[in-house]
Amino acid sequence: MQINILLVDDEPSIIQALKRMLRSFEWNILQANDGEEALLLLQQEHIHVLVTDFKMPRRNGISLCQEARKVSPYTYRLLISGQVDYDALRKAWHAGDVHRFVAKPWDNTLLTMDIEEGVRQQVLLQHAHNFQQSITSGQAVMLTDDNWVIRLANKPLCSALGVTEEELLGVNLFSSSLSTMPITLETEITRQTENQETWLGHFILLNQAQQQVPAWMTVSPMGTNYRLCVCQTVEGTSINSTPAKQETDSINQVKAIALHLAFDLTELTDDEGNNSQSILATASAELFNHIKAVSQHEQELYHLPQHHCFILSAHGDAAIAGLEKTKERLLNAVDLPSVTITEQTLDNQTETYENWIRALVGIKTSAAQPTPGEDLPQDDYPITPVFGLHGEIIAIESHQLIHYDEEELASWFAALISTWQSLFTSTATIIVNATEAGPDSTKAFLLALDVARRSIPIDCYIVLDEEHLLSNTQDDILWQGDLVRHDVKRMISHFGRSFLNARQILSLPIDGITLAPEFLTRLQHPKNAIQGARLLQKLHENDLLIFARNIARSELLAISHKARIDWLSGRALAPEITFQQLQWYSPEATLG
Repeated sequence: MQINILLVDDEPSIIQALKRMLRSFEWNILQANDGEEALLLLQQEHIHVLVTDFKMPRRNGISLCQEARKVSPYTYRLLISGQVDYDALRKAWHAGDVHRFVAKPWDNTLLTMDIEEGVRQQVLLQHAHNFQQSITSGQAVMLTDDNWVIRLANKPLCSALGVTEEELLGVNLFSSSLSTMPITLETEITRQTENQETWLGHFILLNQAQQQVPAWMTVSPMGTNYRLCVCQTVEGTSINSTPAKQETDSINQVKAIALHLAFDLTELTDDEGNNSQSILATASAELFNHIKAVSQHEQELYHLPQHHCFILSAHGDAAIAGLEKTKERLLNAVDLPSVTITEQTLDNQTETYENWIRALVGIKTSAAQPTPGEDLPQDDYPITPVFGLHGEIIAIESHQLIHYDEEELASWFAALISTWQSLFTSTATIIVNATEAGPDSTKAFLLALDVARRSIPIDCYIVLDEEHLLSNTQDDILWQGDLVRHDVKRMISHFGRSFLNARQILSLPIDGITLAPEFLTRLQHPKNAIQGARLLQKLHENDLLIFARNIARSELLAISHKARIDWLSGRALAPEITFQQLQWYSPEATLG
């Protein structure tokens, strides 16, 4: 199928720059000099992705996107500009007129990823149109009434969530048992569907175990009384029954080999003959880059806590076939220290590949299981362990902490203090998700944090969306000042999906970023891996902490290691736990 990309800008140099950026793709590139010319092309051609400037004669970019939605409703609409009213942009985005915004000067890596994502999401938009005619068996679909109560759910959706259709019928799509989406989104989607428009956006469902299932979703009106919801995972494959089957079959079918690489760094010394930690760290980073260069893309590289040790794993026939060549290159390299290579093979009759890798890397996750009949306190709260690059526990994250009342906050911090003091010698670090919160929601939390800090040192990070960080309203300005006074470090959410480019991120008064889940997925492609790594390195060089959340697969864990991401969390490392279960990850804990 031919993919048509329409570029719209009144400056020929911008059009040419975009064409050069996209020349490696087998896409058909069309161009228009202004909005009126673009509308004619949208009426004549099947345009998959519209990439338009904002400031143009006759019609600006937002107005063009609004008209394009009417003329070609299943075209993905991406707006680029260095001069735009952010309030107007957010209104257009919330209304569904603009799917994505990228600020000038853009980053080629991120913009290319965004256009690729647009091509993929356009397929989802088109599916919504097709499914208004008929519901096929391969796509995850649900039908709700005008009150968002589920009236039909097909097999792929039920399989992905681990439930039966009977368990979904009668449940509200926005209930806390099925999704984590805020009431404001429900209001906006309701408005769009009542206007007979299709909504497209990011939606987080919850499976039977209350684990998050991030997805892109379209919601289309089916007459006046029903809405059709079509889902697609952020990794780019439709939600269907395949993942469940793969999980079931993984123990019997997975083949994997890992090479334990131990380099001899004893002869590395400085001018005074000392084997310092700084010299070892530098040599270690160089070794990591060299191993990456000689290994295949399908092979996964992990850096162990020891400066001189690495794990190179191969999962699947293609990766295993090339592992012997990689091994020969390492053994015969004249510019590397001598290396001892030990080979280990997965016993796929007793464990999964994910658990095997976690054990090799030294992450104390899968082997720690609750004792049968273990009686956990009823007032214990869910927390997510956050790990460093070498598997050491760095912090804990709470998604609900700022929503607790005063009594719950006091209980939560009391559990933190007693647990952390008994298990760890490092400073307690907590991460609080406030992306769906506002200024008033953190007042009680900040007071409780101050009280807790009288007992133990606590570093606190809060994850905010860009809307609050960029806002000029008095409430948001006072809120940011309040966070600074309480020594709370700020992180911006979903880098790679937000409106801001890297240059704008660096201008913000923040201490770190969290990566959008799809950012790591895109780094799996070789053409994106190098540019993406450079982009993250630039952020590192400016002392920004990089946090990858919700890592669900070992492949993404390997990408995180290659990209040298600071903090990691998600099901590939550890499930959501309680404070009592935090002992599984203490320095004294042993793998079972």
